[in-house]
Amino acid sequence: MDQVNQAPSLLLLAAGSGTRMGGPKALLRYADGTALLTAQVEKMLTAATARGLASDVIVVLGPMSAQASLLVPRSARIVEYSDHLQGLSTSLIAGLNAVPNRAAGVVISLLDLPDVPAEAYGRLLDATAPANLARAHWNSVPGHPVALGREHIAEALAVAAGDKGLRTMLKRHSGSSDVTSVECADLLPPGHDGLADVDTPETAARFGLHLEGTRS
Repeated sequence: MDQVNQAPSLLLLAAGSGTRMGGPKALLRYADGTALLTAQVEKMLTAATARGLASDVIVVLGPMSAQASLLVPRSARIVEYSDHLQGLSTSLIAGLNAVPNRAAGVVISLLDLPDVPAEAYGRLLDATAPANLARAHWNSVPGHPVALGREHIAEALAVAAGDKGLRTMLKRHSGSSDVTSVECADLLPPGHDGLADVDTPETAARFGLHLEGTRS
């Protein structure tokens, strides 16, 4: 086994086809033209830089990846994933396979959680160590980001199935108090929630987001 001597990676899953959205969420933009994808990756880069860590950010892209890849900051790595219709866990596997063997672990999040701030990624980076599992909580409710120590990545790859992602694994470990809870609700102003996701044009509009070419 390779010696673990690198900072944790950060992994953003952005490969969904956006069936309910009407197009890939990786192409969502704010009213000022900023892409949600760009903003999410920049938060991860900011969190790593603030802690003096090498910023190994991995972004998994699916449909229209050629267009979406133009929205990813150059310092991030892109994994193009063609089997996005097989479920979230298969894109998770593609991302986990891109984590360097020497990384202490990986902090994972989803593209469609626009309220998750940079410091939430930072807190999960702080909680990442080879033997650790950690998960962000928002007012005591578990959510993303999730941190997997290097020793747990093989287990995550083995249990991933369908759209369950890491839920089965985290539930099992939570029962034995192996998952560190990292409260992050204090990072957000009232009325914002790190659990709120963007799945439809209506929910996107509430965050000031729209798909390219669809805003009236």
